[in-house]
Amino acid sequence: MIKAFVFDMGGTLEDVIHTPEMNKSCGEVILQYLAVQGIHIDMEPEAFTLHVEQQNREYRHWGMTKSLRELDPYSIWSQWYLKGFEVNQERLRTIADKVANLWERHYYRRALRPESERVLQTLKERGFRLGVISNTSSYTQVIEILHEYGLHHYFDTIYLSSISGFRKPHADMFLAAAADLGCAPQECVYVGDTISRDVRGARAAGYGASVRIQSHLTQISDAYYHTEKEEADYPVSNLLDMLQLDIATPITSAVQ
Repeated sequence: MIKAFVFDMGGTLEDVIHTPEMNKSCGEVILQYLAVQGIHIDMEPEAFTLHVEQQNREYRHWGMTKSLRELDPYSIWSQWYLKGFEVNQERLRTIADKVANLWERHYYRRALRPESERVLQTLKERGFRLGVISNTSSYTQVIEILHEYGLHHYFDTIYLSSISGFRKPHADMFLAAAADLGCAPQECVYVGDTISRDVRGARAAGYGASVRIQSHLTQISDAYYHTEKEEADYPVSNLLDMLQLDIATPITSAVQ
């Protein structure tokens, strides 16, 4: 019997979009913040964003193909994103999570999917426990935005790659979330938007089922990871479709 649903954040509970037109404003925000903190980088905002974007791409590839590790915000920005720049490392260490938070909020445009809260509320009412597992370079951004969306109270556990030190599809975050929820892995369903991270991670951990919804970033996230012949147990076009699946049948309140 399924007793818990665990959700991805970006691309699943929320729509996440990036367009080239956003590069200049993103660079302006981060360069201005760094300058306030005494870190001056002589680079045009759009060029700076493109630089960080390329370094981010290389870092993600390293994380997905070499180790499935997630570095802390300071290590990401000092060793990857700002590599080669003359930077006050003590100050960067102090503000690294703030910079990571700004990147997550300004490189992407985020908006809650219209159906997300209704789905979470319905699953809670049916007796399921709920969790989040999210790959993120910031300690704080996901928690903050869940509060801003008014969703934080729905979740019994939250795992972030920046804190755990592992990235999806590493099985440990999925196993830890299941244990927190008082469930065996086979009693959990994972809901995400990618095959390379979400579906593979859920299967590696022995979850009972996986649900996948398409997002604006699915194709680029799954690129290069040979996912063409794989699919979730339940592909859906809207999160509300989940409520009609057999796995979402109401259970007793004993798992609350």
